Amino acid sequence: MSIIFSYLYTTGLIPATYNLVPITTKRSLRTPSPDKPLIWVYDIINSSSLIAGSFITKTDCANKLGINRATVRSYLDGDKLYHNKWLFSSTSLTEEELSKWVIPDSVWEIVTGEMLGDGYRKYDPFTPGTKGRLQFTFSSEILHYVKYLKHVALAPVCTEFEATPWPNPETTGKKATQYSISTKSLESISKLHSSWYKKEDGKNIKFVPCNIEELLTPLGLAHWIMGDGYFSENCTFICTDSFTKQDVERLIKVLGNKFGIKATLKKRKKEDGVEVWRIRTSRLSMEILKILVVPYLIPEMLYKVGIK
Repeated sequence: MSIIFSYLYTTGLIPATYNLVPITTKRSLRTPSPDKPLIWVYDIINSSSLIAGSFITKTDCANKLGINRATVRSYLDGDKLYHNKWLFSSTSLTEEELSKWVIPDSVWEIVTGEMLGDGYRKYDPFTPGTKGRLQFTFSSEILHYVKYLKHVALAPVCTEFEATPWPNPETTGKKATQYSISTKSLESISKLHSSWYKKEDGKNIKFVPCNIEELLTPLGLAHWIMGDGYFSENCTFICTDSFTKQDVERLIKVLGNKFGIKATLKKRKKEDGVEVWRIRTSRLSMEILKILVVPYLIPEMLYKVGIK
């Protein structure tokens, strides 16, 4: 993955693949003494930002970024990002060294699959300074999947805390029936808002993105099935109850055009009489589906494509 970072001090130490943007302040143009290493700040989220760069002292760095000097000292050469965004280092880092801090493409493929399911985004686009995060809620029956999703599949964007049970057995004495997890609050997640949500009658309504054919991959399809699929009548069904009939028809078209999977609409009536629509894959396409998703299914989820 190519990463381009703005560079605020022209020392010539950054590889040629980076954009170099010098700052013209008197202090930043001083030649650093040999026994004082520079402080490098990389903006992992907005790699072209003029904020990320190098500084001669912690004070210089703190003043430019508008933070405390103690914060710079605390995060310098640490194993965490400040505000899930800035990386502080006492040496210039190679693209390979920086790559471990960048969210892999696979994470966004998984997010696509989970958003087609019950995943939702917590974000208020009208409140300045807020960042979005994703939340997922699953039945306690698939707690193994919840743990895998949080600590493995989405680990780059999640905290290390365990999933939250509901109801909480410790406070209610009741057995948990659901578990929920959430990601860190990230600017990159905020940017998902316009792709997945639209305003209707004052409410944020989730819809299928117009570029879903481009976004959906076999990895995303596998997670969509693990989260919202089930096996019945010798084929896999996918719950799409929260989408309109038109959106579900679009998803069926994508499955056919992109993956060669034949599928049909399955109408279901809820207890309140509202009609919802699900996807029923054709039995004739089950082998194609297995070839695509089995490499990404955890063992406990193989039953969702009919593998015992």
